[in-house]
Amino acid sequence: MSILTDTNLNEILCYEEAQWNEKKPLLIQDGSDDCITPMGYDLRVGGFYKTFIAKPNLDTLSEGETVAIKPGDIALIGTYEKLKMPKDGSISAFILSRVSQVSRGLSNISTKVDPGWAEGELLIPVQNFSRDVIKLNYKEKFCTLVFFKNESPASNLYNSSSSRGKFFRLLSQTSRESFWKDFQLGLLSIFIIGLAGIVGYYKFGNSAGFGVTVTIGIAIERFVSVIAARMVGRR
Repeated sequence: MSILTDTNLNEILCYEEAQWNEKKPLLIQDGSDDCITPMGYDLRVGGFYKTFIAKPNLDTLSEGETVAIKPGDIALIGTYEKLKMPKDGSISAFILSRVSQVSRGLSNISTKVDPGWAEGELLIPVQNFSRDVIKLNYKEKFCTLVFFKNESPASNLYNSSSSRGKFFRLLSQTSRESFWKDFQLGLLSIFIIGLAGIVGYYKFGNSAGFGVTVTIGIAIERFVSVIAARMVGRR
């Protein structure tokens, strides 16, 4: 097994699917020469992401927008580039952290790219180990893809019908469940505050007592919402 340098990558890498062939067996769609490093390729933040604490739903990202990762939070970030490995199983890859991001307190959870991968975007898990919110801009370089020439071509190539489809279905299901929980908690909040407003207006009319009753209702709503969120989260 040997690491592919920029010299090797320039020989085998292409950016258009029409060029993806035996002479150019490594495809990085939407790639750029500026991202090639002496021993790899710097991946950029793409069009979708999911954070486990701040934003549990799968969300989209576009030009000018950022991903905000809270301290201790883990984010799954889709890459801007779409990757297709050589069809013959001769190359595999590891995804490593960039020093510039590690210095901010952000480190990716090291993972690999199997020989034969041809599913496009990669999903990269990163974690914020700092005490500050870390923001990643759309198309910002955030990790490095290091390619290896396998000592022997892999006999068991990546199976496109296995993990990726199941993973996206799981994310979609999680998003729907999270939306339904938020909807339920929102209705509960409206009910409690609305009830406090009706009772306050009925008892005190348009006086200071009405404002006090609504304030008490808001305090009750916040307490009940915290308890309800914890109970819903345990299901």
